[in-house]
Amino acid sequence: NIVLISIDGMRADRAHYEGYPRLTTPNLDALAASGIRLPSSWSGSNESLLSHAVLLSGRYASELARPEYLSYLLPEDALLIQEVLQAVGYETAAFIGGGHIRESFGFNQGFDAFYEGEDYFGSLYHSVPKALEWLDERSPGAPFFLFLHGYDLHRPYPHGGLFYHPFDPGACSPMDRIFVRRSPSEQTYRGTIYADFHLSRGLHTNGLQILSPEDYPRLADFAAGEHDPELLYTMSPEDLAHIDEHYDASLLAADTYVGLFIEGLVRAGLWEDTLVVVTSDHGEDMQDHGYYNHRAVLFDATTRVPMILAGGAVPEALRGAVRPDMVSAVDIAPTLAELAGTVPPADARGRSLAPLLRGEDPKPVTYTFQEGVLGQLSARSERWRLVFQAEALDDPELLEDLITQPIDGGRFQLFDTYRDTDEQRDVLAEDPRRAEAMREAMVRWRAGIARGTASRPLSPEQRRMLQERGYW
Repeated sequence: NIVLISIDGMRADRAHYEGYPRLTTPNLDALAASGIRLPSSWSGSNESLLSHAVLLSGRYASELARPEYLSYLLPEDALLIQEVLQAVGYETAAFIGGGHIRESFGFNQGFDAFYEGEDYFGSLYHSVPKALEWLDERSPGAPFFLFLHGYDLHRPYPHGGLFYHPFDPGACSPMDRIFVRRSPSEQTYRGTIYADFHLSRGLHTNGLQILSPEDYPRLADFAAGEHDPELLYTMSPEDLAHIDEHYDASLLAADTYVGLFIEGLVRAGLWEDTLVVVTSDHGEDMQDHGYYNHRAVLFDATTRVPMILAGGAVPEALRGAVRPDMVSAVDIAPTLAELAGTVPPADARGRSLAPLLRGEDPKPVTYTFQEGVLGQLSARSERWRLVFQAEALDDPELLEDLITQPIDGGRFQLFDTYRDTDEQRDVLAEDPRRAEAMREAMVRWRAGIARGTASRPLSPEQRRMLQERGYW
């Protein structure tokens, strides 16, 4: 059996097992101690929709469909890991928090059972009981693949949850009143809330209203202008710490629900015959680069995610291992396919991590690559990150620009993550040769992947609405 758990929005560095001082992840700590932990793990993108597309296909998001945010969805001809497993006899089920991985975005294909909840951004509080109910009611015999997901760490961070102030009992802050709504977090830039900043909401071609990621560069430009002091709120250090505490409380809640699910597996006698993979689709920028969200920037804060392999499928001799291997979301589908005794989805880009469960080394990689919804491309090595700012992911000139733009022309940035863990200081001018070598690797990667063209066109009514709201 295979269980894939995605804790949406979880930064790897907020896990207690990573050395974070707060006990945010007691159950994940126990899973890591009984399994294999891979701390150098990277998502495929900085956004739920694109990242989960990578996670379930083993391909990059822009290969699967035209990577335009207001029309992106998984096409029916995209071959996903659940379809591969279903074809070789697995019973498949997904219990998710809705949001951008709903049926209307194409994520239901290949699942015998698909629960997306009633809350638009649902919690593991909603999906875990449904998953346990499904496990209890299913007929034994065929192996199963279960995908479990929840939005517990998504903004607004002070939302209602299992815990409110577990790390700061009795704490009180204006943030409890201000950030309980979604808009203020999206109106915050470098510690100041700009209440007069207009957020652009448009219709996705599937009919759902979504927030435009183009708001982030607009917000940075807006913040540089003149403002009515009555419409500004400058967050104090205590305010900032309070939001951090809420994020950590949300992680503790998600960890608790995961623990309840694992307990259910054990009680049902399924633990020894199951591989459990715990990861996330992206992290969260907690003012590291000026924002409260994840779609604005493509750095470790938004793309370094947990990766734990646990369950009875992990040999006893390997339990508690911490592996240095660089891994990526594109590796998950090939890994699960090999463990199921079959082949990965067509054109999967990653490599299988199944050798880790045999005490062997997987095929080494030098770089992992990510795509950001605002057109960023990133190559990440063990130490270095090169970021390129394209016009857009669906720009037909993207590869040409990547090749021809001068390395010192302002569209490339290089970061030394050993000396600058928060990626605040661009060192490209100090090491242009390294940047050029990484650019060459990025070009080879980009030239080697196909461009997805699948798209759902806008209806005339949607086009008119978007034009009225200033999209074009």
